[in-house]
Amino acid sequence: MYICVNLNGIYLIDNKGKIKDFEPFSKNIRPAVKSIIKLENGKIPYELKQIIDRNPNSSFISEYELKDKSKFQFVFPNEAGIKFREDLTSSLGKSSIDEEEYRKKQKAMLHELTRLKVTSLLGEKDKLILHSVYSLNELDETINLFLERVREWYSIHFPESVESIPDNKNFIEFIIQIGNKASYHEKKNILSYESTLNEEIIDKSLGVELTNEDISQIKEIAELIEILYKKKDTLESYIIKLANEVAPNTSAVATPIIAAKLISNAGGLKELSVKPASTIQLMGAEKALFRHLKTGADPPKYGIILQNPDIGKAPWWQKGKIARTLASKIAIASRVDNEGGEYVGDLLREDLLKRIAEIEKKYPNAPEKKEKDRQIPKNFEGRQKRKFEKSKRKKGKF
Repeated sequence: MYICVNLNGIYLIDNKGKIKDFEPFSKNIRPAVKSIIKLENGKIPYELKQIIDRNPNSSFISEYELKDKSKFQFVFPNEAGIKFREDLTSSLGKSSIDEEEYRKKQKAMLHELTRLKVTSLLGEKDKLILHSVYSLNELDETINLFLERVREWYSIHFPESVESIPDNKNFIEFIIQIGNKASYHEKKNILSYESTLNEEIIDKSLGVELTNEDISQIKEIAELIEILYKKKDTLESYIIKLANEVAPNTSAVATPIIAAKLISNAGGLKELSVKPASTIQLMGAEKALFRHLKTGADPPKYGIILQNPDIGKAPWWQKGKIARTLASKIAIASRVDNEGGEYVGDLLREDLLKRIAEIEKKYPNAPEKKEKDRQIPKNFEGRQKRKFEKSKRKKGKF
């Protein structure tokens, strides 16, 4: 038996093309369109369920690829479907509607179908990840720009603090809480960290004295950076939550932040799922890859996935091998996430850790570095050296 669909409802057709059963869609446009979208997504709508219940012993052939493979066989196009579309009058007679009404209904349903599809595309969660990661990257760039400026600015007053407080968050806290270096001894207990500065460093400081107005301007920039740091933390928490919801398997294998960055770099979860492991391994290292192709420099071994702690803590000679393994597991996990499969993140993570243990056991020591011949960039290959001849003119005379 064949499942055939048009704007009026779902039809059950036999081998000879005769209509054996029919379940109409709702008279309202939106519920009817939602049923069609369910079929396109491989799900069984209410109307089809009614036909199945009335024909429990039948097996069905459908032009929609439905997820229930035990009951439905996907064949597109099939003979019954072609005959059904050619013989429109019989299907219209079954649903008690004339051709003119059918055309009007067709136009209305196509408009609604387009609108719902556009809305669903805009509402896909992986698109939220894209913009969240873009915002996170822009926040990082903004924070770094302001930090560079405020360090140079404050160094006019207290240059020794720049080297003594390497941690950026601690440095910002120092400016906000202490401000003028002369008040360090009085306010040092307010700081949330142990400072290595002492009165001797402050007394011998080469910095110049600034007015309260000068210090307040620097403080305002420091307070702005502190606000940006807090926003970055809340945004990271939001991205982690979003990545765990959209791509739980990829998040379990690669960490949620790296999973979100890979999805953002690829342009979406679907786009990430179709990429091979070798491409995933180098995502984020495009500049280094083009430099290798252009100048013959060493090729990159990893991109975004370098931020994964399993690669970060590994010695340099193991990083490339671990990166290949991690990329292959991410490729599998992203495909499962895209297809809406069961959670297998823990199993993939276990396999990854086993492989890392094997790599550590097999390659405990660093290999001897081979001396490489200096590679000449392709742009300069084949150029002849210019010969310079001594001038035949006599010096000092013209």
